[in-house]
Order: sequence, then C-alpha cells, then structure tokens
Amino acid sequence: MNEYSPKSACPNKICINYKSADDSKIAVHDKKTKRFRCRVCGKTWTAHYEEFHYGLRSENIKINRATEMIKAGLSIRQIAKFVKVSPSTILRWKKRLKAIN
Repeated sequence: MNEYSPKSACPNKICINYKSADDSKIAVHDKKTKRFRCRVCGKTWTAHYEEFHYGLRSENIKINRATEMIKAGLSIRQIAKFVKVSPSTILRWKKRLKAIN
C-alpha cells in the first residue's frame, strides 16, 4: 500500500465491493484531498471517513483536547470554557465518543 491507498473498502452498503479487501476495485479520486472512488458503484469518500472527527466543523486540535478532557472526567462546562465552544457541542462530542467506544 502506498501513501494514497484507502484505509478501508467501499463504504456503500449496497455495493458488492462493500468492505472488500480488493484494492484493485478502489481508485484514487483526488490526491490533494485524499479522496477515493469505488470502481464498482462510483461512491467517493475521504481517507479519514471512519475517524471520530469526520464531519465535525471544529478544528481537530479543539476536538482532540476536548476528548482528552472528557476521558479525564472534567465537567462539560469546564471543557467548554477551556476549548471555547458551547456546552451543547461538548455533549454532542461526548455522545459521539461513547458511540465509538
């Protein structure tokens, strides 16, 4: 696997290539943004598709700091004040973090 190889197979659940380990059916769609395309169904996805921060609009450093504080057991309000986001955002991140673990 090279630098532009996908981390996973096609994420499209109705595709016959779904979660298949066959890299010949996956093409590099865009090297700059590290996007991949399934040659079977045409679905595209990013390299960090399955990561925690995928789809979140905040900076990764804020998200990482908040998740470390959540794991350490700090209160929602303390984390929100330190990271400079609303407490409801921290609650959503906490819920998402629990869904992963």
